[in-house]
Amino acid sequence: MDAARRERREHGTSAFPFQIYPALDGSEADDSDFIPYHWHPEMEIITVDAGRVGITIADQVYEGVHGDVFFAAAEELHEIRAAGRENQFHSFVFAADFLQFARADQAESELLAPLAAGRLRFATALRVGRPGQAEVRALLAQIMRACLARAPGYQLAVKAALLGIVAVCAEHGLLEGRKARPGADYKVRQLKEIVAYLSEHFAEPLTLPGVAARFGLSPQYFSSFFRENFGRTLVQHINSLRIEQAARLLRESDLPVMEVGFSVGFDNFSYFIKRFRAVYGVSPSHYRKAGIA
Repeated sequence: MDAARRERREHGTSAFPFQIYPALDGSEADDSDFIPYHWHPEMEIITVDAGRVGITIADQVYEGVHGDVFFAAAEELHEIRAAGRENQFHSFVFAADFLQFARADQAESELLAPLAAGRLRFATALRVGRPGQAEVRALLAQIMRACLARAPGYQLAVKAALLGIVAVCAEHGLLEGRKARPGADYKVRQLKEIVAYLSEHFAEPLTLPGVAARFGLSPQYFSSFFRENFGRTLVQHINSLRIEQAARLLRESDLPVMEVGFSVGFDNFSYFIKRFRAVYGVSPSHYRKAGIA
């Protein structure tokens, strides 16, 4: 999934605006351990299927465990971190208006239209054992089986299960009104601009004063603002982007390991190895040789 900034790729097709990541055929298994901050106009449901997965939605950081379900609203900043094969997740991405009816019945007017318009949203976290969690997981499992089998009419089966999720969440009080907060829109725009800038320039020499000045802020304020909203320091975020790109280059290119480190922005080879090992538990060379993802 291209997650550098606001996604421009189409999820599914115009006729069936629904997609599961990573792909169920295993073709994306090596490219799904870290999905950097991104946003898109579609809704997203994220399931933790094994181990522990770090998930950030808006300015809230979660550690998801097997069975947890998370919901990211349309245009909401989110990030997924699942380094190692023992930590697995799936994302179900779909357009909100995919669920709407042509006829304005009560479900349309009270649930589906407000969801599509952003006046209503799913509660962000649905933890194991919470009311509705087992039903939502069962419906998502139905969706995965339907997409794997691709029998005639499977698109309707997917849509029916998604509508079932809306019904379950409504039943258990897991649909919330969107509350406007003073300055919230400006803050979100600023966060998205920061994410986009860092995603484009992470391989360049970056400093806290330089990045702060880019956004007209003092280094002290920018540092506090960044940590408060992203749950990490600027340096930690830049390093995570560099390590994610380094892992991709190790999988997909024949560049020497040292050149990989320099190409993603590390000017100290030993530091690159240290940071890579902290994320993946092995050196870059072992990662490449073992085909670890």
